[in-house]
Amino acid sequence: MATLEKIRSKSVLLLVIIGVALLAFILGDFFNSGRTLFGPGTTVAKVDGKSIDVQEFQRRVEEANQQMQNSGRKIDQAALQQQVLNEMVFETLYKDEINKLGLTVTNSELTEAMFGTGAEALNRMIQQQYGLESAQQLHDMAYNPDKYGVPAETAEQLKAMWVNLENQTEEGLLQQKFNTLFTGAFVANELDAKALYDENGTTSQVAYVNKPYSSLPDEQFEVSDADVEKEWSANKQMYAIPEENRTISYIAVDIVPSAEDMAAAQNAINKVLGDLSSTEGLAALDGKNEFVADRQRVATSKIRDSRVKAFADSAAVGSAAIVNRMGNDFTLAKMFGRSFETDSINVDMIAVQGNKATMDSVMAALNAGTSIPEIGNKFAGVQGAQDSLWISMLDPQIVQYKETMLNAPVERFFNPDTTATANGGYIFRVKQRRAAVPVVDMAVINYTIEPSNATVNTLEAGLNKFITENTTAQAFADNAAKAGYQVFPATVSASTPMITGMEDTRSVIAWAMDAKKGKVSPIFGDEQTGRFVVAALNDIYDDYTPARDPQVKTMLTSKVRNDKKAKALIEQYKGKANDLTGYAALMAVPVDSAKVTFGQINPFNNGFAGSEVAGRVAATPKGKMVGPMQGANGVVVLQVINVDKQGRPYSYDESAALYARSRGSYALGRNIQQVLLGNKKVQNNILTFFK
Repeated sequence: MATLEKIRSKSVLLLVIIGVALLAFILGDFFNSGRTLFGPGTTVAKVDGKSIDVQEFQRRVEEANQQMQNSGRKIDQAALQQQVLNEMVFETLYKDEINKLGLTVTNSELTEAMFGTGAEALNRMIQQQYGLESAQQLHDMAYNPDKYGVPAETAEQLKAMWVNLENQTEEGLLQQKFNTLFTGAFVANELDAKALYDENGTTSQVAYVNKPYSSLPDEQFEVSDADVEKEWSANKQMYAIPEENRTISYIAVDIVPSAEDMAAAQNAINKVLGDLSSTEGLAALDGKNEFVADRQRVATSKIRDSRVKAFADSAAVGSAAIVNRMGNDFTLAKMFGRSFETDSINVDMIAVQGNKATMDSVMAALNAGTSIPEIGNKFAGVQGAQDSLWISMLDPQIVQYKETMLNAPVERFFNPDTTATANGGYIFRVKQRRAAVPVVDMAVINYTIEPSNATVNTLEAGLNKFITENTTAQAFADNAAKAGYQVFPATVSASTPMITGMEDTRSVIAWAMDAKKGKVSPIFGDEQTGRFVVAALNDIYDDYTPARDPQVKTMLTSKVRNDKKAKALIEQYKGKANDLTGYAALMAVPVDSAKVTFGQINPFNNGFAGSEVAGRVAATPKGKMVGPMQGANGVVVLQVINVDKQGRPYSYDESAALYARSRGSYALGRNIQQVLLGNKKVQNNILTFFK
């Protein structure tokens, strides 16, 4: 009884212990499965509240990786992932817009696109990729496999392929419908077309004087933080950002060989060269895996590298030398021998499956006059043929039948015994032998100077000492130069795959997006990435890049100061002269000239004095003088000398086409993702899954 009472008295404690254990088990399951209680779960991104699943994202990344490998291209993995995510964000926006518009594809439209007159492009693709006649045949094989003798498993694969093609075709048709609506929504009316024509059809010739702002000393025009903040607030929307940005300072230390490494490497190369010259073969390289040798026999005329060819043409047998150096990469070579021989022959080659009797029958028929295209129809054992094939007599793989090839009669089919097996072999016909040429037996040896472990450790230790002694962003920036490091600025976000083009730096970005303001990072990188990187988090920006941002502050300070200078200069010169010559004398500047076509003014071409001055020019009649007024780089006084309207005659069609390209559907279509995004928010969780 006493024991039972003790258990009852401790029941609350037992429940707490059991509850904690269960909670630990549940949390462990969440963490081990990659899920979180309050985090993004399996959502790699959200687009206006709609989720993009991480598993589908990973599948798309794998597809993109495969495409890169197939095309021989290489891209930073973080950059590829962000590229794929951008595509999926656009697809989400696009599908959402299509659903809102109520666009659909009917069965008859899909059938016409896949089987009817619209199937031409699809049929070509199927012919190229699958070797089938048409989409109709692919569909028939998938759903009537017995007709073609297709196994059930293959039929299921064909069905999956067909469903995928249907989905792709449907998406293409939806895109066509959307594009038609989008293009039709931004068409120039008569007023738009005529206004655009007038803007581009009138050119004003102006004479002007410009008193530059730089003529006044900056120190006379103080700009306070309040001035900068006021200017920023007046144009706040210009500084809106789509996601949280963080500004960092970073140091990148390249892991490269030291002077000691270079000297040691040169000694190693010199020793290897001496040993190569005094020993047989490549014995001098035994145990030296850093020297990578490729020995081959080659015609000197086939050597493409001019430096290697120069060695091949002149080196004595048994000698070795450095033939090239580019940075830390060395190319060495050793000459083993020289000869003068036929390096290649041209042959026809037929592959035959069967015993020797079959081989002899095929060969006899060929020598009796049966053509190569006809021989396959006559003998089932013929597996394939190649005509006019050039074969290198220096290739080690043909050593077994080299002599037969060199001595066989021309234009007669024969079967080298060395190519025959119990199941068949090859029949050849020599068509042409090239004349003997100079051939060398030589080795090309590549060697790269790598940083030693001591060098790597020294670089890492020095950087570690610096961040240990400078634990704040301010100290990081202030003391870097004294420690021998150069600091660079960067702005990053969750959507930034790498820092200023440096591959393998997303781990630094992940740290920055999770760090507290003013903190300094640990060391990132290793010998594989080729550098060590450390960073300090300077600031965090939420919805806008603030006026305190160094670049924004510098730009706004210059703008406010120039505004103050413009006001002072206008007050100084206003009404003080009656013509340009008088203003030129007062300002001590020459009279200059320019042509202004208002329709050609844009952010990339703001004219001789800025867009506002260009607007004043367009509204000023011939002969009138205007100013002083504020320009982009100084205070301007100008006079319109002539107005030329002798352009092409007005055509609505031409002007409407120009409108579409510059302001309408074509112009907007180039930024369709931003148009569809509008003020919708994209939440990028990629750093939660990939760092």
